[in-house]
Amino acid sequence: MKPIRHLSALAAALLPAVALAQGSITALGTTNVRASGISPDGQAISGYGSNLAYYWTNTFPAFVSAGDGLGSEIKISNGASFMSADITDPANNLKTAARWDATSSLWTPIPTLGSSSGTSASTAYDMSGDGGRVVGLAWVSAGQAHAFSWTPAGGTVDIGLWLPGPGWSSRANAVSSNGQFAAGLITSPQRAIRWNLAAGTGTYLGSLNPSDPVFGSSTAFGISADGTYVVGTSNNNAFIWSAATGMQTVGVLGTPGFGNSGYGTAVSADGNTVVGWSGANFLNSEALIWKRGWAAAEKLQDYLVNNGIPDAASQWQVLKYAADISDDGRFIVGWGVTISGQTEGFRVEMPVALPSTYCTAKVNSLGCSPAIGSIGYASVGSNQPFLITCGNVLNNKSGLLFYGFGQIAAPFQGGYLCVQPPSTRTPVQLSGGSTGLPDCSGQYSYDFNALIRSGVDTRLFQGVNTCAQFWMRDPASFPTVGLSDGLGFLINL
Repeated sequence: MKPIRHLSALAAALLPAVALAQGSITALGTTNVRASGISPDGQAISGYGSNLAYYWTNTFPAFVSAGDGLGSEIKISNGASFMSADITDPANNLKTAARWDATSSLWTPIPTLGSSSGTSASTAYDMSGDGGRVVGLAWVSAGQAHAFSWTPAGGTVDIGLWLPGPGWSSRANAVSSNGQFAAGLITSPQRAIRWNLAAGTGTYLGSLNPSDPVFGSSTAFGISADGTYVVGTSNNNAFIWSAATGMQTVGVLGTPGFGNSGYGTAVSADGNTVVGWSGANFLNSEALIWKRGWAAAEKLQDYLVNNGIPDAASQWQVLKYAADISDDGRFIVGWGVTISGQTEGFRVEMPVALPSTYCTAKVNSLGCSPAIGSIGYASVGSNQPFLITCGNVLNNKSGLLFYGFGQIAAPFQGGYLCVQPPSTRTPVQLSGGSTGLPDCSGQYSYDFNALIRSGVDTRLFQGVNTCAQFWMRDPASFPTVGLSDGLGFLINL
């Protein structure tokens, strides 16, 4: 990418900012089914109720039963291809971790670590984004359980052995979307831990207890997409941890202490948003949210109302538990009590800034006005594309997108420059379109989110107002260039 420089003096005129899309909260519609997980891409939700597992997708937005599925930690992969939960294994009548395959609509028990305690052989707590790894707890004796990791190729691996101790137990509560890290706890004393599954190592995360920051009690419940961030609870407060910062408090709703603690259950990929709950237990609780830079967490319900989602109060008595968050931080799921007194799952879609067009395109040599457009929204955390498009352009001509950080509308090369210099070019592309005689069937498309994710331009981060415009060849015009109108957008979480 090269900066565009040495352009003629321009009369800058800042134009309207991008539009904010209304957020929403949706009751998932099945009484007493509680949402327990969301796929990393935010397109599928898992839930539990009446000893059945449920799934919900954007393409079929209603809970559908996947049959027997025990436990409150039912999780789902991208594409709703797989779910993890527990079932009663017909081979031994023990509760056992299992994986559901959408192709067969069947649950398959995951091999255990060879023992049981009471009626339980193992418990599934989480799965990776592709559904290819499941983690949880499996009994190695009637009084001792170890964290396990399972993949189809590698089978069940006892990761609790990686930090051995006499009589210790452990549990893996979460696995990163990419399947490379897990997080949970090891007892004696109870300490939060992050496992590097590829390296076969583990790291204790410490404690928020100021008098015992190393061995004080802590538990990890959630982990970010690439394993950088871990969230959980310690010293009655929710926490967020990274190797760079160590353990930091997220807080608690009200006064921390006996009968009231804060719990971080999930964290966005960039570590900027933590969700969870606060209270004496998850039945006597309220959902919480924390964003980077806040001194402490606040009620999710209050946050939504204060950010333009009044239904969070008018349609719900209380949001009790925030269970999970999509990698990009846009979707949150959990459960609460509706205004009519029913327990239901909810799905929150956070408000996002949407792109908007401005400025004026240069009419090309065939009388067409190149039109900039977009599909999606700009985001540092989303794995979905944000396509900046341009249609109504000359066929089979080279062009490129350039972007910057100030909106203008100044005369330039027979049209208007809509991006204030200095600006940055993206690679040249061809417009395509019909073959033969010139027409306006060409079009361009550029995935700006892929550029953000690449990290090539460190100026592209959350909260930055950005603008873009297409430049293209037009040999019959004077001068021999074409210009689209401009697109302004805010980079979201």
